[in-house]
Amino acid sequence: MEKDVLQILTENHAVLRWLGDRLLAARPGRVRTMLFNEFARALGAHQTVIDQTALPALKACGWRGVSSDMLAGHMALKRLLAETLTLERGDESFDLAVPRIVARTRAHCDFEQEKLLPLVHRLIDDEQRAVMASDAELHLTRLLGEPRSRGADFDLIPRAEDLLEEAYVVLGSLASSEDPPANRR
Repeated sequence: MEKDVLQILTENHAVLRWLGDRLLAARPGRVRTMLFNEFARALGAHQTVIDQTALPALKACGWRGVSSDMLAGHMALKRLLAETLTLERGDESFDLAVPRIVARTRAHCDFEQEKLLPLVHRLIDDEQRAVMASDAELHLTRLLGEPRSRGADFDLIPRAEDLLEEAYVVLGSLASSEDPPANRR
């Protein structure tokens, strides 16, 4: 059998952990900023695969076995990424945010490995998981460049303006209902 979506998600988790380790090891400055941009692109691409491939498949299965913790954790990580993207690089708040987002990403990857992947395996047959893998690869190629199946040497040149635009959209959509409309973006 060709790759299925479980393998792709597991590979994504490994890449995110590897990039997170590199990011934490880097000293504040230009290199850390570049590593953060790589990490943010990889995390954003992973979240797109979850949003546009995994969640629709689980919805089609009637959300059986999907915990609110899984969905809430996914949205919390998305919000943290959006907030971190809007911070000024080199600022103290950015330096404090980096270990937080790396830790949250690791924890969520572990959660997905323990809860999401077994759920997808149980609810979705081999053929459908292969179709999901093709869909996931298309998203990753569109967002990261070169197809992931060619190896780990894919292009990770950051497009900061795209990341910031998405961050503002996400943060705007998560604004509390108590905020007056004038304060929303």
